[in-house]
Formats: sequence, C-alpha cells, structure tokens
Amino acid sequence: MKLLIVFIAIDLLIIGCSASTGSRYETKKETENETSTEVTKEVVEDFDITPYQTEIDIEVPPIATDKLPPDVWYGYDDSLVEMQRQIVGTTDGYRVQVLSTDNIDEANQVRAEVYEKATRKEVYVIFEPPFYKVKVGDFTLKSEAENLRFKLNQLGYTESKVVQETVNLFE
Repeated sequence: MKLLIVFIAIDLLIIGCSASTGSRYETKKETENETSTEVTKEVVEDFDITPYQTEIDIEVPPIATDKLPPDVWYGYDDSLVEMQRQIVGTTDGYRVQVLSTDNIDEANQVRAEVYEKATRKEVYVIFEPPFYKVKVGDFTLKSEAENLRFKLNQLGYTESKVVQETVNLFE
C-alpha cells in the first residue's frame, strides 16, 4: 500500500512538473488573431524644420583636376626637385613602398597615379619575385621618407610603408 502511494505521488510529481506545449502555443495563436484585427493609424508629421536649418557653403573643387596645387603641402620642400638629374652612385637609404602585387598592370597603373599625385618623381616598379613593388623616392634620411609616407597616406595610399634598401645618389 505504501509502495502504491509512493508511485502515485511520483507520477503526480512527474506529470505536474512536465511542460504542457499545447497551452503555450494556443495563447500565441490567440494573440496573433487579436493583433490582426486591430486598425493601424497613420502618423502625420506637422513639424516644420526649415526655420532651424543651417545653411552650409561647401566650396566645390574644379572638375577634372588630377594635379594638386603647389601649396597643398605647406612646409615641405619637395616641390623644388629638379627634373633633369644624373645618377652618380648608390648608397644605403630608404624608399616608401606603396604597393606589392603579382599583377604588373596594377603596379604600372599605381606607379602612374603616384607619379602624377606626388611631388617626388622617383617612382620605381621593382620586381622582387614573385611580386612587383611600387616604391617612391631615394632618401638617405629616414625622417624624409617618413614625411613622404605621411603624404602618400593622406593621398589614399594607406598601405604605404618605409623600407630600407639601396638608393640612387643624384648630382
């Protein structure tokens, strides 16, 4: 008899603690039906923002100008670089690497862009297997190379970095 009461108590405990899935989903269905019958109201805005608007004058740059004005890098003396220079030797120095790619066409395109945008005209495409690397400048001081790296970063070449290698000496 005691054993029967214990079994009944355990069965009631198990049945009472089990989750009933039917009632949980039935309440969702009922609430979905209730929300579908509600009428939605349209919100009309009547606030006029025009008295609070600020007029902003933005100077539009001229169209189709790829060259930068000469005074864009105030305080940098790279604009005085002579165009006709002779190589007299080589030494250890620094260059700014703009791109490293395995596509020669991409390297030549970036070289042309950098040649037009930068004031330095020493732009090289160097093949170091298996990559073509676009490098700019011939610097003996790392600080000069860092200045050019900063400028190129501002012009959109964010992957540029200063590398140490043999550079040309000009007369």
